[in-house]
Amino acid sequence: MVDISKEHAVETFKSLVQISLEGLKLLALFNGGAAVALLAYLGNVAGKGMPVPNMRLPMACYVVGLSACGLAFLFTYLTQFCLYNESIGNVKGGGHVKFQVVGIAFALLGLAAFSVGSCVAAWRF
Repeated sequence: MVDISKEHAVETFKSLVQISLEGLKLLALFNGGAAVALLAYLGNVAGKGMPVPNMRLPMACYVVGLSACGLAFLFTYLTQFCLYNESIGNVKGGGHVKFQVVGIAFALLGLAAFSVGSCVAAWRF
């Protein structure tokens, strides 16, 4: 007989991993797309001989956002690696939490960097 609660837990875990990965992809798309769009805009403005607004801070925010997203992905991997080792008994349980917290913090930093960069860019247009 199949244990429904265990099967449900496994499927929920799989979906949480997938949702996390899609969220990190979205975060990278936000920051990377914003950086590319900002560069295209500045190139267009400069090509027309118009004064170019100072967009160093928004661009720096997008770069920080991309870096934070990369680090969030790294800590997501480390979390999963720790969970794997805990599940096969190689290490004591609970060690993955520190990687998980740091990964979430980097993901939130990436989102905050995108938000700040976008607000500053909109203000300077």
